[in-house]
Amino acid sequence: MTPLATLLAALAALHLAAGVPALLAPGVVRSRLPARYADAVGDRRAWRGFGAGVVSVGVSLAVVAAGVA
Repeated sequence: MTPLATLLAALAALHLAAGVPALLAPGVVRSRLPARYADAVGDRRAWRGFGAGVVSVGVSLAVVAAGVA
């Protein structure tokens, strides 16, 4: 595996680890953050959208990493 593929795979894992909880349990993630961060994103629906966006970036990075490897 090339260093670029390794870096992309690590970034993909980071995005998936951050995005999946926000996508599947947005209320739990929102309640664990300080109020100023939770309010910056919005309600549960907004958090679910945030999680979906982060997960889609993670999947894209994983696909590119697999193509580079």
